[in-house]
Amino acid sequence: MARLSHAVSLAEQVAGQLRRRIADGEFPVGSLLPTELELTRELGVSRNSVREGLRSLVHAGILGARAGYGTFVVATSDLAPALARRLEQDRAADVAEVRLLLEREGARLAAVRATPEQVHGLRAALRARADAADGATYAAADIAFHRLLMEASGNALLAELYRGAGGNERDLRHLNAPGVDIAAYPELPEIDAAHAAIVDAVAARDAGAAAAAAEHMARLTHEFAVREDGRTPERDR
Repeated sequence: MARLSHAVSLAEQVAGQLRRRIADGEFPVGSLLPTELELTRELGVSRNSVREGLRSLVHAGILGARAGYGTFVVATSDLAPALARRLEQDRAADVAEVRLLLEREGARLAAVRATPEQVHGLRAALRARADAADGATYAAADIAFHRLLMEASGNALLAELYRGAGGNERDLRHLNAPGVDIAAYPELPEIDAAHAAIVDAVAARDAGAAAAAAEHMARLTHEFAVREDGRTPERDR
């Protein structure tokens, strides 16, 4: 790995190199970065320069940091964080339509491009959903499923847009908390069946069926979220 020169701001060089390495897939979303000390040694700059460079990427929404855990990748570029900030200002119905389009196209492309290993990963994510004992575990399995599906599309930009739009986890946000009893939600088996239909279509290389199944799933999960939004005040009392 090339060491950095001192011609321009070292913190900016640190941030720029890490951006490139993240975009190239060296550090995928969710992975931990090397420690500040390790980056200091590798890049040949001061620890303060590394810290400032990392801080700028955290501010941009590309990295996240948690005490006792480390610095980890949240997005592969500025695109997803910027889109997420924009969507906070848009109508929920508009956001849902955009996410449906991305979900449908991602599934269609996955049916054409997914590798056997990716299909296997999707089936494993389905099993994790089925085995989930509480809402938080179920939501984590769902997030993993949709991340894998977008990766299987073979279109990194589409996957980044999907993450920026909040992914499917926005619609299942009511479940993503410790102690939530998923058995109390009778809608989930139909949603699970829709996810299974996506995987079956992807495995069969049926792009049309995959797109239709993804659209059906997206509509079901959005309807679930709308219902839960309406129920929340009653459950909180």
